[in-house]
Amino acid sequence: MRQAVFLCYLLLAVRLLIFKYPLDVLAETAALWQSETVLEGLRTANFTLFKTIRMYIRYSDRLNSFENLAGNVAVFVPFGILLPWMDRKYGGFFRMLFNAFLFTSGIELFQLLSGFGAFDVDDILLNCAGAAMGWIIWRLASGRPARRPASGRFPAGGLRGQPGEMRSGGQTVFYEEKRDGYKSKKTGENRFKEKAHRG
Repeated sequence: MRQAVFLCYLLLAVRLLIFKYPLDVLAETAALWQSETVLEGLRTANFTLFKTIRMYIRYSDRLNSFENLAGNVAVFVPFGILLPWMDRKYGGFFRMLFNAFLFTSGIELFQLLSGFGAFDVDDILLNCAGAAMGWIIWRLASGRPARRPASGRFPAGGLRGQPGEMRSGGQTVFYEEKRDGYKSKKTGENRFKEKAHRG
């Protein structure tokens, strides 16, 4: 189920980023494709970080700067949320970011080779920023591991070197962890666990 949701998102992202033009325009572009299309794409591509971003900021009064910049970020926010949600092995930040980088780089490379857009390294940067924002949202929403109880009491069956409890005379006595043993919470006396019998 989760894999299906993530796949639907990927297809939607491809639709928005690559096949965003009308079908007749896409069909005409495909029909006119030649090997020179790749060379033209290389000439118009942007391989300089922040070049496009600076252009949008400088000419914000003439270009749809906010839509382009915010759109490239927003479209990848779900990536940072859905990928670790789909599979916990992608829960690490850098693993998620690496996969986002691969996906957006593949999109940009396809645009370069097909002529269905222009290669822009700033798009990769903005897409990865969106994925990072999504990961932060997922991390905050998923919560954190349970903290140690404030009372210092733990369930029965504590292992050696870990807090636990012992039963004595029909009563349950809780112990807290110490360097060499356990200190009784009930009496305050130092009681050390004996070493397990060998053999």
